[in-house]
Amino acid sequence: MDERWLQKQVRNCLRHYGYDDDMMPLGEDDWRELCTRIAAAKERQPNADIYELVHDIVYRFITSA
Repeated sequence: MDERWLQKQVRNCLRHYGYDDDMMPLGEDDWRELCTRIAAAKERQPNADIYELVHDIVYRFITSA
């Protein structure tokens, strides 16, 4: 899965939840973790909509942080 595309999707999702790069700067480890989680979820659920997976994982990330 293209990591830059995933990062763009994550960034759009964060904006949807009211965050921007200044409010919630993500380090390289955070980006890698989010992309890994999304890719793993897509592997487990190949028929799932990638946009729903991104939103679910980003929501869990910001609510548990």
